[in-house]
Amino acid sequence: MSKKISILSIDGGGIRGIIPAVILEHIEQNLQKKTRNQNVRLADYFDMIAGTSTGGILTCFYLHPSRLPAEKAVKLYTNNGKKIFKSKFSLLNCVSSLFIAKYSEKGLETALNDALGDCKLSQVSKHSLITAYDIVKRESVFFTVPEAQKKPDESDIYLKDVARATSAAPTYFKPASVKVGNQLHSLIDGGMFANDPSLCAMVEARKTDFEKHKHPTIKNLYIVSVGTGKISQPFDPKKASNWGIAGWASPVIDILTMASPEVVSYQLKQLFDVAGCSDYYMRLEPELCKASPAMDDITDKNIENLKDAGNQYIKQNKEKLDKIVDELLLVSD
Repeated sequence: MSKKISILSIDGGGIRGIIPAVILEHIEQNLQKKTRNQNVRLADYFDMIAGTSTGGILTCFYLHPSRLPAEKAVKLYTNNGKKIFKSKFSLLNCVSSLFIAKYSEKGLETALNDALGDCKLSQVSKHSLITAYDIVKRESVFFTVPEAQKKPDESDIYLKDVARATSAAPTYFKPASVKVGNQLHSLIDGGMFANDPSLCAMVEARKTDFEKHKHPTIKNLYIVSVGTGKISQPFDPKKASNWGIAGWASPVIDILTMASPEVVSYQLKQLFDVAGCSDYYMRLEPELCKASPAMDDITDKNIENLKDAGNQYIKQNKEKLDKIVDELLLVSD
């Protein structure tokens, strides 16, 4: 395989981000073994990393200039899950949940500050694409490194604020008020339009001047897209027929976050098949196994089940994951 632009894309999914974090830790460790270099990081073998929501948090983590090891990304979730998803109205009447966000943003912001510090997007050496949605301008937002470097007064932003914006899931957290350059924006979770950001990343890559390829074609791309657990739990049609606004709130978010990856995966598969390079698109879609599909189930049992789901995928897909490692080594030579 000749040199290609390698792209890592990570879906949204709340605490289910543990699953891709476990899988990507495995890939990083295998890269270290193959290169006999314990200092190797995922960002060394991906030219662009894209993420939405929890995948956006992981993207900020993997791209951090401090070269944080992937194993610490798993600990970010296991150590902070209960702080992030801590209800702010536990002593109030449950009716409050109809009028305010389910969780306080303080736990999330503290965890992101501790993990990412005061690093800015412009300080990242690799390309990025992290999604959010501006509810004032009513437009999608893509945080990319080149823009932050070229126009710092307009586009630069703290990584912790990027992570806060991309993970501001409606009903779970209030919108993120973040300063981008000299402007204050009100942003929500990018999962509202691109829970699987791999297609957005492909389009961004096509217009980017990489050192290996300028404006690469689809045949010059190698995409590894990682999901946060396939949800197959059905909705009861009899119950759904009686749902009103409140009843549909949670299911709509759930459907949005699952429908996007299904559509994007289908589209990319067709595009790569037609181009005669189907092996250049690798979609990793783990099963939840015993883990809960809820984005905010931070019980000790579920966190262990999420880690087990990641490890189970690794065990059942060793050949596929080994192939990804080998091809990353080839395309980067």
